[in-house]
Amino acid sequence: MGRAELPPQSDMPKIMRTWRARRNLDDVPGMSALPRHRHRRGGLTQSIMADLLGVDERHYRRLEHGEGRISKDLVRECARILGLNPAEASALYVWSGHQPPRAVVPQHPDVPDDLLGMLHRIGHGAYWSDDTYTVLAYNRRAAWHWPWMQRPGANIMEELLAPSSQGREQCRRWETHWAPYMVAELRRSAVVDRDNDGIQRVVRRVRRSAEVRRLWDGDERAEMSLHPYATVRPMELLLTGPVQVSVQALAPLAYPGLRMIVGIPVDFTEPELPLGPPPPPRPAAAVP
Repeated sequence: MGRAELPPQSDMPKIMRTWRARRNLDDVPGMSALPRHRHRRGGLTQSIMADLLGVDERHYRRLEHGEGRISKDLVRECARILGLNPAEASALYVWSGHQPPRAVVPQHPDVPDDLLGMLHRIGHGAYWSDDTYTVLAYNRRAAWHWPWMQRPGANIMEELLAPSSQGREQCRRWETHWAPYMVAELRRSAVVDRDNDGIQRVVRRVRRSAEVRRLWDGDERAEMSLHPYATVRPMELLLTGPVQVSVQALAPLAYPGLRMIVGIPVDFTEPELPLGPPPPPRPAAAVP
């Protein structure tokens, strides 16, 4: 088989050697605990990698060559020692026969300027949130449609599920057209994102409500969903009154920790926004 015919994964042993070679020993965690003679020549050798990982050198060589079964913990520690970025770490997990954990997905608490510009060019109510459903940025139309979104740290799930909240009051037919979708999405997150402290806090907060617990625990099908893309739900908007809203969700490939949600009125033309600022939000509802 010629070089051009080799599958891309055949390059991984060479790539891993390159990752070791580019690593400055001063930046490698745990080097200070090794005897100085182990790295006198300044290179991050297979032998040093094995010492740092607490395995014999032969076992480490198997990782670089994709031979045998390497534990997920060992792969994670190897990525840390090599200083791999998320894309590189994901490749190493796959090369070692593992599914990359969500922990290697970069988290971005702030929204980059180009994505903010995109947000403010959208002609419908739209906002950016993180993977805990916390609102990070919203456009002017969203502030008019959903005034509660202006509160610092507003959380979509907590606002739309909390009793007597301003957001929930806007959700017409809440128990049949809103709550089941949100509960199914959170139920999935509670399992898939079990190591995400932020999402687990959201789950605990919304379940303080007896009504939410009844819906959550009483669902005989125990449905889960990633996101109810393109579902159409009835809502009360400040400028228009009752409308049907199509809920769309987008996630940028470069920033998978972010998601944009757009509410598009169905068979309805958005009115011009009034001059001046949108109305202030009502104080957040307390969850019993």
